[in-house]
Amino acid sequence: MRKLSFFLSVYCLVLLVITSLQAGEMKIAIVDMQKALNLSKAGKAAKARLDKKFAKIKRDLEQRQQELDKLKEELRKQSLMLSLEAQRDKEKEYERKLRDFRDLYQDYKEEMEREQYEAVRPIFQDIQEIAEKIRKKEGYSIVFDKNTSGVVCYSPAIDITEKVIKLYDKEWSNKEKK
Repeated sequence: MRKLSFFLSVYCLVLLVITSLQAGEMKIAIVDMQKALNLSKAGKAAKARLDKKFAKIKRDLEQRQQELDKLKEELRKQSLMLSLEAQRDKEKEYERKLRDFRDLYQDYKEEMEREQYEAVRPIFQDIQEIAEKIRKKEGYSIVFDKNTSGVVCYSPAIDITEKVIKLYDKEWSNKEKK
């Protein structure tokens, strides 16, 4: 499926290039959306907010993991001294707490993924708008995302990532001041 998608992308690109060459000169640009997200002021601010929140979640999970480890160690140490019934009760308690921990871990993981998506989505949209402004202003026929377009190699001269970051940071700073 990936090969088919890749070949269709290449085929469409070839058709686009041929058509554009017949119509006149075609200008192509590349933007690294992930790099623009990571290096932009808005992206760094979003990452800092998420890191702070995720650190709390990580501490909570680590504390619960330590409690589980302690309970397991107690169970191991007391196993010879406990009656069979008491040992089963302790094992059931441990299994219940382990199951609760795994459920909590999954809930936290889903929450973190959702929050990361919600934090990053508007930034990606803004970056796309900036790339479109640059495309129009500088007369590019097409702008590819370096990471998703299937482009294998290109000249650094057509990479507009730094322009996108600078313009986005400028616009984002102006929004923040208002």
